[in-house]
Amino acid sequence: MKVRNMNIRPTGRLHRAVVLASGLLIGLVSATAWAGPAAAADVVATGPEGQTLSTAKATIDPAGESVVVTGSGFDITKGIYLAVCVDNGPGQVASPCVGGVDMSGQSHSIYWISSNPPPYAVDVVKPYTDQGNGKGGFELTLDIKAQDTQGTDCTASGVQCVIYTRADHTRSSDRTQDVKIPITWGTDPGPGPGTEDPVATADQSISVTVTGGALSLEVAGDAVSLSPAPVGGTATGQMNTATVVDQRGSGSGWSLVGQVTDFAGDVGNIPAARLGWAPTANGSGVTPGGAVQPGSGLGQAQPLCTAGAGGGTGSTQCDAALNLGIPSDARPGGYSATLTLTLS
Repeated sequence: MKVRNMNIRPTGRLHRAVVLASGLLIGLVSATAWAGPAAAADVVATGPEGQTLSTAKATIDPAGESVVVTGSGFDITKGIYLAVCVDNGPGQVASPCVGGVDMSGQSHSIYWISSNPPPYAVDVVKPYTDQGNGKGGFELTLDIKAQDTQGTDCTASGVQCVIYTRADHTRSSDRTQDVKIPITWGTDPGPGPGTEDPVATADQSISVTVTGGALSLEVAGDAVSLSPAPVGGTATGQMNTATVVDQRGSGSGWSLVGQVTDFAGDVGNIPAARLGWAPTANGSGVTPGGAVQPGSGLGQAQPLCTAGAGGGTGSTQCDAALNLGIPSDARPGGYSATLTLTLS
């Protein structure tokens, strides 16, 4: 139960109310975990001497695409060709090759790779990258298409073309450098709708503890001064606004009532029942008390505002216009009384 007193007089005093604190405790517990999307696996083929040939994709648009082809672990003393050729089966030279023979070194559809070429080919070949221990590697962009003008058609029935390395013409019978990656012709549709790798994902677990607060009462000022009034007249004024804050979280409602003492003066008294009021309230689910007329007024506790079950949560302001009926036998002079507001 909260009790607040106000002294009321034509030049009266109002005792200040005390605000009771309320609290809300919120705790956040977060945990994040994310592993980035895995890169798409390369297509890799292994040759007779453990050398590898790899590319990021082997599904090629028949109209033509450029793909990066990487080789590793090749015998650095043996020159090779890199091209797209017709596969003729295990142990057989893949031939013909799309685009034919290029001796200019300018074509990207066939490469001659060698670190010890014949003198006439020094400006034509691509040298190996020395990987140590007699091994060499390369990384080249290969232009791939399904057909050429010499009649090679990789899309023809029964024809399988491959990304292919083989020993160059200086060792044409050497099959130890043969490495093949079969080609599939078609456009890569990419991931279907809803299957794209996310840029990132992160989860957070959020917890909260809500603690019930208080039911508190605050008034807006220190004094209420009614207007001067003649004997037999009516003195008027406005009660200082009362603010009810309900942070209990129970929704149980509350009641705020007021009662006044007799008005005491140096020359006599004015009965408490002579003070009437007309309450107002602005909170959700809050009902102001009924108007009380001078003569049957606040000598007994009267409701200022009331919140039913589920109402009056948060902040509510209650107010009242005051009317003091001056008795016809009152002596002129100053009078004061105490208005007590009780919240329960």
